[in-house]
Amino acid sequence: MQAAPVVLRPEWLIDGVASEPRENHEIWTQDRDIVHSGPVGRPLPPDAAIVAMPGMTLLPGLIDCHVHYLFDSEVERGNSVELAIDTPTGEAVLLGARNARRALEAGITTARSAGAPDDLDIVLSEAIDRGDVPGPRLLASGRAVTITGGHGTPFGITADDSTEAVRAVRTLVAAGARVIKAVASEAAMLTNDRAGVPELSAAELAAIVTEAGRLGKSVLAHAQDSASVSAAAVAGVASVEHAFLADEASLVTVAESGVALTPTLVVTDVYRSLENLSGDQRTRQEAVAVAHRASCQKAIELGIPIVAGTDCGLRGVHPDLLWREIVLLEDHGLPPMDAIRAATSLAAQVLGLSAEIGSVQAGKRADLVAVAGRPLEDLRVLSRPMFVMRNGDVVMDRRS
Repeated sequence: MQAAPVVLRPEWLIDGVASEPRENHEIWTQDRDIVHSGPVGRPLPPDAAIVAMPGMTLLPGLIDCHVHYLFDSEVERGNSVELAIDTPTGEAVLLGARNARRALEAGITTARSAGAPDDLDIVLSEAIDRGDVPGPRLLASGRAVTITGGHGTPFGITADDSTEAVRAVRTLVAAGARVIKAVASEAAMLTNDRAGVPELSAAELAAIVTEAGRLGKSVLAHAQDSASVSAAAVAGVASVEHAFLADEASLVTVAESGVALTPTLVVTDVYRSLENLSGDQRTRQEAVAVAHRASCQKAIELGIPIVAGTDCGLRGVHPDLLWREIVLLEDHGLPPMDAIRAATSLAAQVLGLSAEIGSVQAGKRADLVAVAGRPLEDLRVLSRPMFVMRNGDVVMDRRS
């Protein structure tokens, strides 16, 4: 038996498709889906429940394309990535459940996990799908494919040649991974001589992408220096992650390949204000922040598809900060509507989910978020969601 339709009547609608907000529109949901979106006035079924949203804008549920829910962003010192390997399994799973709920209540209804120790993000994803814990629909990658001693070691599966890379992909897909994370470079914010240097070879990246594609999975590549950014793009990943140190030539390669970029601007923005950094760490952070801004601005100028991702789980980068990434995308040159699309319709396209989510259209899943005011006038209103629906279920309602 179908549930009664729910009719949402916001003041404005940003549907992820139109270039301007719509007014005097209503959205009907039933069970898990949107069944109608159009001007107010269509005859209502007698059992319809009307949800009035005066002064509010309704948008598609937000999508975070780069998350680590199994890492603890609340740590005051140290590296949350390295600390994750020593976190007991039960504690890590509870942490993941807490972070997933925090993200969902921030209006994030879908996320792509960029790696977790012991494939625990797959466990979390399955628990969310069963309804055991609340959270965004989670495209889990499991362990990241990394080289011996590489950046992904604390949450990785090792591959030191193309044959091992193929085996790693098969192992992860067999474990339930929905996407594959490849660690193509070291981390740019290190203060040693390995900062940002390439790790996986071009041949290994190509093998990962080819095998993942054969198994129906896409690849996201952590790539921070110019060489790894270029190699990842040429290999045909779905998206390059970070590109903090990428030069113009490597970004031209990305543009020509049609690959998307997830710049994770919030990382360098948050790290500017972290306490307990050494003098060398702070100097390195400031240099990376300058390079990162230049890289992102050039990517936007070149027309590279930009999608929003937080890299939450790093110290200080919390699971509810996607709004801040969207604001930073505008600050770096994206028009406000494009910044919203980076976390809605374009993100859904890059994740291969545009038939299901990312826009407010009949036939799509009823993933919706409402905020007070008009986001195109001030994207910061996205930090204060008033109403969140995922799969047709109201998970948060602060309208009254």
